[in-house]
Amino acid sequence: MYWNFTDTLIPTEKIFGPEDGPIIAEIGFGNGEYLEHLARTRPECIVVGIEVSQWCVTKAARRSLAAGLRNIRLMRGDARSILHYAFEPDCISEAYMNFPCPWPKRRHAERRVASRNFASTLRGRLALGGTFTLATDVEWYALQTRDAFLSDGSFSPDPIELNPKRGYVTKYERKWRKMGLDTFVVRMTKINGGAGHDDEKTEEFDGEELKIMTDPDVNGLSLHDRLSAVLGKTIQKDGYVVIFKELFMSGDGAALLSAISVDEGFEQRYYIKTVRSGSETLVKLDAIGHPYRTPGVRASLRFLSEIPGVRL
Repeated sequence: MYWNFTDTLIPTEKIFGPEDGPIIAEIGFGNGEYLEHLARTRPECIVVGIEVSQWCVTKAARRSLAAGLRNIRLMRGDARSILHYAFEPDCISEAYMNFPCPWPKRRHAERRVASRNFASTLRGRLALGGTFTLATDVEWYALQTRDAFLSDGSFSPDPIELNPKRGYVTKYERKWRKMGLDTFVVRMTKINGGAGHDDEKTEEFDGEELKIMTDPDVNGLSLHDRLSAVLGKTIQKDGYVVIFKELFMSGDGAALLSAISVDEGFEQRYYIKTVRSGSETLVKLDAIGHPYRTPGVRASLRFLSEIPGVRL
């Protein structure tokens, strides 16, 4: 069977906003069964699934197409950054997480839903009156999540529900029930607005994401020499780290410079592309990796602007 994922798998350039209509988000959708339930029961909504596993994204895409559902959109990556960079403020009406890993180790605390930063990020993307629902089999995780959202000051919690009847019982919930284990559901409603985590300091590209490197040869150094000099270089500031890894050059002056950025734990691998155009060399992000325009990614382009013979 031929699968056309064009309208289902959404690249990172897509920004969801009010023009997309009512938006429901599921974070960490696993095999996609709850996504399918949401899309079937809420056909008037766009249901956006966010998942770090490429295999889960592929399975969910096939599942939605086989079911004939056209209101599912899938994005692969870390929800903390995707929520921030791929959604306009106040555009999500409902958000769900079903049985996420509780990240019990202390060093992983910031990865939890039960973190103040996550509550703040979600606050910036949920519409007023919008809800966030967490289902978990870990009681302390439910309690910590409720407390984190309460401390944010923008959410009103419903009482934590023990073994509630839900519209759809997921694979893991069926497993827990069969084992005689309890499940807990936490639901938060956004009751006031305000910018989300890092919204105030988010920096956008000036104009297009296109930079111009002038004078292909500077001080006797070729473009290849100057780009090679950045390999292994690391940019590190509060919140992000970037390292330049490999350089690939062709005979016509085109180059791909690979880089890795880590923004608050969110890792991206991407390429910066250079193409000779007359006496100039055009520099921009390559489209292959569809990187999110995080502070680290932007910093890697700014770094290249500081190479001799390069200007913005």
